[in-house]
Amino acid sequence: MVRNRGGLVLVGGGRFVKLGERSLFLSLYGNAFYLILNSAATAILGFVFWALMARRFTPAEVGIGSALVAASGLVSSLANLGLGNGLVRFVPEAKEKGKDLVNSVFTLAFTATAVGALIYLGGAGLWSPKLGFLRLNYLLALGFIVTAGCSTVSSLLDSAFVAQRACRYIFWKNVVVSLLKMPLPLFVFFRLGGFGIFVSAGLATAAGLALAFLGFMKGAYPLYRLKPVIRPDLMRLVLPFSFSNYLAALFSSATGFIFPLMVLNLRGAEDSAYFYMAWMIASVISVVPTGVATSLFAECSHCPENLNHHVRRALVLSLALLVPAVGVVFALTPLLLHFFGHGYASNGTGVLRWVLLANFPLAIGSFYNTVNQVRKRLPYIIAQAFVTSALTIGIGYWLLGRIGLVGIGIGYTLANLVVALVVAVPLWQAVREVPM
Repeated sequence: MVRNRGGLVLVGGGRFVKLGERSLFLSLYGNAFYLILNSAATAILGFVFWALMARRFTPAEVGIGSALVAASGLVSSLANLGLGNGLVRFVPEAKEKGKDLVNSVFTLAFTATAVGALIYLGGAGLWSPKLGFLRLNYLLALGFIVTAGCSTVSSLLDSAFVAQRACRYIFWKNVVVSLLKMPLPLFVFFRLGGFGIFVSAGLATAAGLALAFLGFMKGAYPLYRLKPVIRPDLMRLVLPFSFSNYLAALFSSATGFIFPLMVLNLRGAEDSAYFYMAWMIASVISVVPTGVATSLFAECSHCPENLNHHVRRALVLSLALLVPAVGVVFALTPLLLHFFGHGYASNGTGVLRWVLLANFPLAIGSFYNTVNQVRKRLPYIIAQAFVTSALTIGIGYWLLGRIGLVGIGIGYTLANLVVALVVAVPLWQAVREVPM
């Protein structure tokens, strides 16, 4: 057996095996598997959670609870500053300073979230009048702020695990959170109605953070200790990259948080509940291309030279999984929604099927975004995210007011289809340049 400089090993019979690439291949797919499994498991458990909520509470109470979850998620999304991508990109380079980088990111992001939550509460009467009750009680307001902060840290903790290619911890942490939050609104906070649903989700997230910091983090970061600190030298390294990705992520994630609030204010709490259930089910499918892309990003942050070898395989894998998944859920849509109640099936079937179909153009756009991210074409990433979000919200808002709830699903699909048609040619050109 002879090894050359490129890592090639000559095996009996004249076959060459690139051991470094084989290791990367297994790590890429292994971490992609855990990311997809995490998203699928939490989405399925979320399906069960909201089904239980729908049977225990009125549609109006479920609508308020889901809107609160969406509002805190929007604040968290606005306040994370793109630091998750910064962790994935720079933790491998930081080496022994990686733990300080992680703590600096947690501290900065939690502080930004608290400020963002205060701003949201101050203007709740303007942009979400039906959630204005949060300002009338200091305990409710504090619960909203803390829950939003925990959500931000939990998301960044996932990125910290991705950066170390330890995605198995993401799966276990989030499954524990999903299981813990189910009984709380049914047996502990049931008197709080919709707010009880929200509080239960927040407490479960906090418990998941405790588990991760006390146990999982030491597996990914030996000798790690959680402490509030901000290292200016490390943040100067991370922030420029993070902020560019932050703008793109801000546009991309805004749709999922704005849609429930849009439906709540234009169509009422009941339609908000119907939409949220449909959106939640559809989100199970969209994790396939995003999970593969995230794993690819992590691997290539450790070994940038191996990116091109895996782009095409990652794209093919995501589409191969997406086609049967969409087909099965599309066929079972009425049955799945009927699990929540007859009203959910009769009002949510159309919107769910349209959102499912959007996953195909969404996959094309997602992988074009990944190509540009790896090539550091940050203006392309920001422009694509902005155009997609603007089209989605604009068309969805217009159709929602004219043809009802199904209009928001049609608008979502049309917007992603337009973007996919625009990026299809440059994506194909990029894929053709990738060696197998």
